[in-house]
Amino acid sequence: MPHPTDSRPIVLLTDFGHIDAFVGILKGVILSIHPKARMVDLCHEVAPQDIGHGAHLLDISLEYFPKGSIFCAVVDPGVGSSRRAVLVETTDYFLVGPDNGVLWPAAGRNRIRRIIHLTRSRYFLPQVSTTFHGRDIFGPVAAHLSAGIDPGAFGPQVSCLTPFAFPEPKPIAGGMILTVRHIDTFGNIGLNLTREQFRQFADKGFCMRVNQVDITGHYHSYAAAPEKIPFVMTDSAGFMEIAVKNGDAASRLHVKKNDPVVLTARGEKNDDGGL
Repeated sequence: MPHPTDSRPIVLLTDFGHIDAFVGILKGVILSIHPKARMVDLCHEVAPQDIGHGAHLLDISLEYFPKGSIFCAVVDPGVGSSRRAVLVETTDYFLVGPDNGVLWPAAGRNRIRRIIHLTRSRYFLPQVSTTFHGRDIFGPVAAHLSAGIDPGAFGPQVSCLTPFAFPEPKPIAGGMILTVRHIDTFGNIGLNLTREQFRQFADKGFCMRVNQVDITGHYHSYAAAPEKIPFVMTDSAGFMEIAVKNGDAASRLHVKKNDPVVLTARGEKNDDGGL
């Protein structure tokens, strides 16, 4: 990709949080290698060791960054194991991180050009730990890449990347069983249902049941919805969510990630097994 190296921001996504020094150390390593590096904090509050959460955030964010951006994604419960460290070059971006599925949805969305197995230790820190590859491998590689090193210099090209699949809606008579895919900081309940998949229900009337609560309201904005009553709307990434205006839907409905939600056409018998 013919992008001047100084125009390639390094976008950081981790489960490090902000209580410890991990994020600051990662940035310090990057700046030590490439002092002119520009860094963007996408998120450091991925649920600990939650590959699916990290994959979701990376997937919905990629397209909003300039072409040539370098994403350093470190959600790495297998750190120190035999899992590979990789650099993925897509049509428009570079993704650096563990080959555990966290890169897969975003990489596939932007079309993979090549996958590099990170093996050239000259681009790592001199001492590589078994617990902090963000500092020792991924941060340094992102920094060297931003400074102009060709992706092929970091190791051999490989043919595959570890996949990650979000749960798909499960068809039932007259509807679907959905899965809670994500709960955001406001308590909005993100579902594994796209706007297009929901349209057939929205046009004819629907009932969405979670924890014995039936939800039948559909609004196009938070402002349009009534207070205190759970409703359904499309989130900013094009997926359906359950929300409560000026409230916390997840707390109100006692919902957690991966819980089931039953969607049926209004008037259909809801054989949900007591959900």
